[in-house]
Amino acid sequence: MGRTIAIINGEQYWHSYFPGDEVIYRRIQDCAWVLRDGELWCIDREAATRLDGVLWRVGAIRPQERYRTALEIIRLSGVPCVNPAEVLLRGFERLSMLAELRAAGLKTISFDVATGDDMARRLGRNFPLVVKAGNHHGGYGKARVQDNESWGDVADLLFAVEEYVTVEPYIDYRRDVRCLAVGDRYWAMEREGRGWKANVDTRKYRLIEPPEVLVQQTRAAMTHLRADTLALDFLEKEDGEFVALESNDTPGYSGFPDEVRAALANCLKQRLGAA
Repeated sequence: MGRTIAIINGEQYWHSYFPGDEVIYRRIQDCAWVLRDGELWCIDREAATRLDGVLWRVGAIRPQERYRTALEIIRLSGVPCVNPAEVLLRGFERLSMLAELRAAGLKTISFDVATGDDMARRLGRNFPLVVKAGNHHGGYGKARVQDNESWGDVADLLFAVEEYVTVEPYIDYRRDVRCLAVGDRYWAMEREGRGWKANVDTRKYRLIEPPEVLVQQTRAAMTHLRADTLALDFLEKEDGEFVALESNDTPGYSGFPDEVRAALANCLKQRLGAA
């Protein structure tokens, strides 16, 4: 009898990678989770389904506490999940993600951070700079500030934001490169966006041979987190130095070869086989 695998917020093609298994598609926004007598259940309006495996594809949505709770329930259940729930929890929030990259020995963009009413004004201001409010994705909650006058206007707006604020130097980068790892295999993509925000609204991309320095850093992050898959986004400065911008433990695979998807499916199959 086949196993039941839940694809959470994933693309609609994953069933083709799990022949013989029942594959269901669910949205984290619509799900309830139950751990009962050691069995993991995913419940939505369609059905209550006992799960044998989870492929977590929750991407660029604003994280909520109930999503973190879902991961904790999956982790407690022991049901195989890719990436493992404990890995996803370590990168659940942007500050924890950056802390993990630093713990792995990677050089990340330096930044200041503040919480509390009007505390952003206390952060250093060497222009131009980039302000990021909270844990938003897709370029939201981010602004480039060119001078002190503009900073005053942005700081006034930040007073109304009930989230932490980070300030980092703006990097006039040469190129944006994503290094993607699945298991022990690596791919790299050079990307060009429409504006100053890296990896947002990509208009051009091309696959490139992964630079060895990026493979080494991605491998270090993978080893540190014990991840099945990870994508690291790097900015190459004008002097040729790469700096890590962020990591993504549920990376999109658009533009990458189909072997990437097959490799990810194999990661879950291996975990299911070992369960």
